Amino acid sequence: MRSLLLLALIFIAPSAAYSQCLKSEPTVVSLTGTVYSKDFPGPPNYQSIRAGDERMRYWILRLNKPICVEGDAFDNTRVAGVRELQLLLMDESFYPRYRRYVRQRARFRVVGSLLHQQTGHHVTKILINVKDLVPLRK
Repeated sequence: MRSLLLLALIFIAPSAAYSQCLKSEPTVVSLTGTVYSKDFPGPPNYQSIRAGDERMRYWILRLNKPICVEGDAFDNTRVAGVRELQLLLMDESFYPRYRRYVRQRARFRVVGSLLHQQTGHHVTKILINVKDLVPLRK
């Protein structure tokens, strides 16, 4: 009987852990992954840089493992399988300080609060409002 219970816990525990989602703003989280820059089409049509849309360059955090994020005040939908998050950098000093690491596709610990996509300038389903960026040694 004990072995059956132990076996059941082994199979149930990982799925229960995965079903727990991270909370959105104002909760602060710490995530680790690779940060890189990517170009996206902007105004006027948000469809094609080649067709004349403005080029918008954003920094993206690529996670090693997908996460789940609970809904927020803007969008109450739970989003599972999130692997990429756009970094929202409110402090312009982040760019010159970390640009060389981003060019190398360095690994970072990113601390901030999560929010759902709200505008055409938001290019991933979930974004992180960055409070701190810490480059990690390889």
